[in-house]
Amino acid sequence: MALRYAVLGLLSRQEMSGYDLAQRFSQQVSHFWDAHHTQIYRELQKLEEEGLVRFQLVEQTDRPDKKIYVITERGMEELLGWLSAKPKPPKKMKNEMLLRVSLFHLIPPELAITYIKESRALYAEALPQMEEWKRLYYGENPPDELLGEFLTLDFGLRFVRTWIDWCEYATDLFERRKE
Repeated sequence: MALRYAVLGLLSRQEMSGYDLAQRFSQQVSHFWDAHHTQIYRELQKLEEEGLVRFQLVEQTDRPDKKIYVITERGMEELLGWLSAKPKPPKKMKNEMLLRVSLFHLIPPELAITYIKESRALYAEALPQMEEWKRLYYGENPPDELLGEFLTLDFGLRFVRTWIDWCEYATDLFERRKE
């Protein structure tokens, strides 16, 4: 359900094609909300059927025609209604990596250490990209209209850094227990 609000929110900034929307989603939203391009296209179709977005067909000669989506007044009303609603209690966490960690008693410590180190490497790989995005698009004092995006990216950076720190702690704990 929240995917619709992510799509409406991105379209509230500017009109976009489905492709552009998927690209923007991966750059601005993926650090706190995951969706594949097929989900985004399905959501666009639903939003169009409900009158929350509309599109203009742009004919192209060298490529297939494309749809440029824009949020409607009704879509903006729904988005603002959702934004002004009281917060809901957080949902229960689903984290496959932590589920695996909870079952480490079933595997040799070396395998557990390898898994944790690989997990750390994945997060460490994402960190500089996120930091570069922050530097390029927001700086340290973003304008008011970008403050929300800046804060979500900052949260994502803090989460990634915490995960990396935790991986180092967990690896160290396993290493000390092997001795």
